[in-house]
Amino acid sequence: MDYRKEIDGLRALAVVPVILFHAGFSAFSGGFVGVDVFFVISGYLITSIILAEHQEGSYSLVNFYERRARRILPALFVVMAACLPVAWCWLLPEDMKNFSESLVATSFFSSNILFWKTSNYFSSSAELKPLLHTWSLAVEEQYYLFFPLFLALTWRWGSRLMSVMLIVAAIASLYMAHTQVSFDPSKAFYLLPTRCWELFIGALIGLHLSGGRKLVVRPWLAEAGGALGLALLVAAIFWFDKHTPSPSLYVLMPTLGTALIILFASEQTMVGRFVGNRAFVFIGLLSYSAYLWHQPLFAFARQRSLGGEPDHGIFAALSLASLLLAYVSWRFVEAPFRNRRRFGRQQIFLLAAIGSAVFVTVGLLGHFNKGYPSRMPASFSSLKDIDLPKSDNGWCFYSIDSNDALSEGANGLSCWLGDKKAKRKGVLFGDSFAGQYEPLWDAVGQQSGMAIHAVTTNWCYPALGKGYTGTLASRAYSQCLFNRQYLQDNLSQYDFAVLAGDWGDVQAQGKLDEVLALARMAASKVRVLVLMSSPKQFGTNVMVAYKKSLLHNVPFDIRRISTDVDKEAANANARLEALAKTLPNAVFVDRDAMFMRDGLPSDLTANGVPFSWDGAHISIYGARTAAPIFLNSRPYQDLMAKLAAP
Repeated sequence: MDYRKEIDGLRALAVVPVILFHAGFSAFSGGFVGVDVFFVISGYLITSIILAEHQEGSYSLVNFYERRARRILPALFVVMAACLPVAWCWLLPEDMKNFSESLVATSFFSSNILFWKTSNYFSSSAELKPLLHTWSLAVEEQYYLFFPLFLALTWRWGSRLMSVMLIVAAIASLYMAHTQVSFDPSKAFYLLPTRCWELFIGALIGLHLSGGRKLVVRPWLAEAGGALGLALLVAAIFWFDKHTPSPSLYVLMPTLGTALIILFASEQTMVGRFVGNRAFVFIGLLSYSAYLWHQPLFAFARQRSLGGEPDHGIFAALSLASLLLAYVSWRFVEAPFRNRRRFGRQQIFLLAAIGSAVFVTVGLLGHFNKGYPSRMPASFSSLKDIDLPKSDNGWCFYSIDSNDALSEGANGLSCWLGDKKAKRKGVLFGDSFAGQYEPLWDAVGQQSGMAIHAVTTNWCYPALGKGYTGTLASRAYSQCLFNRQYLQDNLSQYDFAVLAGDWGDVQAQGKLDEVLALARMAASKVRVLVLMSSPKQFGTNVMVAYKKSLLHNVPFDIRRISTDVDKEAANANARLEALAKTLPNAVFVDRDAMFMRDGLPSDLTANGVPFSWDGAHISIYGARTAAPIFLNSRPYQDLMAKLAAP
């Protein structure tokens, strides 16, 4: 097929917005659609190349996969190798273990499946994963496993029938994506069945233009088609944001825009000349390497930062660095390995086998050695119980990661805290923000002769309806409905009820009135109603920042960490406190009743360790440390007085 410089220009329009989006520049809030542009381009190019070789009688699967190996593997292996020493020096054990697993998955082009499986409620932030971006490479390579076979099997049927089959498949895939994105957004985002429609759009263009055919239209129509395509693409880049469902019908905007540019924007059109200008074409040639380099640079910069997000100046410099590194790897890695005279087929396949074996071995060692905690300084040995209470570590919080039966979530004996034989009984009900308080209530129950039944699971804020703040596809949603029905049937059996939740998120989603309604109802069913405040919310993972300060031997200053996200939680706390004042048997447990140091409100314990676990929840250690503070607080005294009242 003939070279089209507009395609390389399109690559520039794809990769630059992706880089700037990942760098956090808000103007490029929809820059993530650059990946969708790449999918359309890939579908078009691969189909065009395969069909051209079919017509020439030179097509073979071996040749096809050799080309893919030459194109993809050398630069990918260089970037993966460059990540290793930085990961060893900068990553905490849990992050090193995750990185090691991504080395294995990337080597097998299955990282999209890994990131789908691990993108759960408690996983590391996506932006901290150096190889996260390889999910899109995995999607493409999985596509290339079956699509060449599809073309080989259907070639004899003619392009018209092939087009019909692709259109039907694309519609089915898009329908699946649009419906799945609200039910299980992670699955829709990462997996091939909900992404292949974008590649099919490109493939349909390749079929239409196969055999050297060109789209023959009047000049004004070509100009209009190219301009409309560019407008759709640019609008998506600047209009979409993190709240735009993707992939979904919305993503038709940039993908059809890309299709229109490929179809209409030839060298004879204004858009074709604009997209095919020298600067765009040059960046487009570097686009693959630039895409490979930018995510590790950004991820490691965020990993090294101790107080939140690095500033825009750092990300601007790293964006330029990704282009400079892209030029180096394009010039000295990509280009040489594409030269068949310098590297024959046998050498390429040998590189693929040896490189994959090395990275799989390194990755498996990192996985089985749990991220090499022996790398950490001796100060790490003092960190105990730095986790969220879960059934998997001996507590009662039945999280989405648990393997326990649903029925145990409300009835299992393991879910009783405090003095389990005590006659005075209470229930702790809510989401993970209730689960975080289990060590506190366990200590309170043992000290006060009370048994507290924990009925908690992810995103299950205290209410009695079907409202939920998480994804409905989560098994925790079924657990939540079970827990709520249990509470409704058994609430009156308890002496007191403790309601806790992620009040900021609940209020942001307009669901706090449901909580207030349950609180009023619960106050009429039990002797005492306890409403727990949400702890202070931070803009980053506080405990990770603290551990990194130990790793890099630098002072930890929690004041550097933003608390702007706390405004919603603080406002919701105030609404709950106001409600408690209207109910004679209600007690509101404010933050000062739990998080104090030397008699003053504090984010750190007496040992200088944060109460917070991930910037939102408190840790087991934080809850245990807060327990004696609470036992000496006014809300605790009010609780005991109201329970003792006739």
